[in-house]
Amino acid sequence: MLEAAGFEVTLPAQRKCCGRPAFSMGNLAEAERLGRHNLALLNETDDVPIIFLEPSCYSMFAEDYRELKLPGTANIARRSVLFEEFIAGLLKDTPGALKFNAEPQRIVIHVHCHAKSLANTGYLRGLAEQLPNRAVTLLDTGCCGMAGAFGMMESKYELSLKVAEPLIQNIKSQPYGTIVAASGTSCRHQIKHLAHNRTQHMACILAGALA
Repeated sequence: MLEAAGFEVTLPAQRKCCGRPAFSMGNLAEAERLGRHNLALLNETDDVPIIFLEPSCYSMFAEDYRELKLPGTANIARRSVLFEEFIAGLLKDTPGALKFNAEPQRIVIHVHCHAKSLANTGYLRGLAEQLPNRAVTLLDTGCCGMAGAFGMMESKYELSLKVAEPLIQNIKSQPYGTIVAASGTSCRHQIKHLAHNRTQHMACILAGALA
């Protein structure tokens, strides 16, 4: 998608996990170790946007490394942006940057909790509506219930299902063939597990719609 829009894309070599799994489980020493490595690596790169596909990873760089008081956080947080927000901004400033087909589709969008907590995510609907002939709904739903490792724990599984129930019922009520857009890996896993719907990251939906 980024290359189609004319950007040169670099995937940083030697990067490590953002530290979200460790941070979520209270292992702050490990989260700090990983964060220091990633910040040092990225602070050596040019002053260009750092684009994230996963909101929980994005939140580590944009906010949680600050809480850990890691050096070099401010510069990286300033450059960090979610993929969807970056593309929405691009199409707002340069409407002709990408061309999409007009295949009829229904798209419903489930917004990741970390994305909600860090920004106004209304741009997600506007981004999907850039695709001609699509019917787009931004779901008014809460957490998927997975929450990283939470829903994977046997002791939390039943609670995870209860948290997920409103979202899953909403998705199950959608017409056949509706595509569920969900940026979070955990969200997609939970929806596939409980609703068996076609679930994709917005990047995949947009890439599949390129003319």
